[in-house]
Amino acid sequence: MTNPNTPPNRFISGAVDLGAVKAQADQRAKAQEQAANGEAVATTATVTVESFEADLVVRSTQAPVITLLGTARAETSEQLKKDLEELAAAQETQSEGVQWLFRYIDVDATPEIAQAFRVQAVPTVIALAAGRPLTQFEGGQPREQVEQFIAAVVSAVEGKLAGLPTAGDSSVLDADEESDDDSYSLAREKLAGREDDPVDGLVLKGRKAEAFEQLIETIRNTSGDEREAAKKHLLELFALFDTGDEEVISARTKMASALF
Repeated sequence: MTNPNTPPNRFISGAVDLGAVKAQADQRAKAQEQAANGEAVATTATVTVESFEADLVVRSTQAPVITLLGTARAETSEQLKKDLEELAAAQETQSEGVQWLFRYIDVDATPEIAQAFRVQAVPTVIALAAGRPLTQFEGGQPREQVEQFIAAVVSAVEGKLAGLPTAGDSSVLDADEESDDDSYSLAREKLAGREDDPVDGLVLKGRKAEAFEQLIETIRNTSGDEREAAKKHLLELFALFDTGDEEVISARTKMASALF
């Protein structure tokens, strides 16, 4: 693998990979079509460069995503993968339904994705929620410990995420039908009186992408309390818009890169 501290080109600020953008749009369209057709979200999937945004960033705004960065070359990694696949599939027969998703990242097949997470060891399991890492562990673990880890993650985010789309409901992945006035109505209500704040002022002027970018740059270039305050502010702004909003999705991807 190349230097784990070097993010893939698609995450570099200002760089736009048009092929990746189109592929991501295709992935979102496919997910939307599956929801409209009543197809359930896959409890297990292998993440590709093209599906990264839809399968990790967007899905983690709906339900916690337990992500394994692994390799077929390690027995501990293969055992974790087997356990997580079985535990994820078992949800389909449980009364409470699917509460979390499992996504696998093959560090050999897609090193550029692995680099974005900047993990120090393989296998590593990372729980993602709202487009950011919640907690993680390294190395092999007994199945019972893995179950306890997942239960703790599910409990921690209970009631805080949008929920997985149901049959005939594609709204979580489709922001195109929402008018601009409607999309900003909650923001204008919640940010009223905060026009003097340089970031909130941009949102109130209808320039939320610029506002997001300012906070992401702060996260990327600062540390400690200042970085934490910027992250909190950004998540607050995300909550004012639909999770399927294209600019929110794009900013979540950039935030995830800045945090890793």
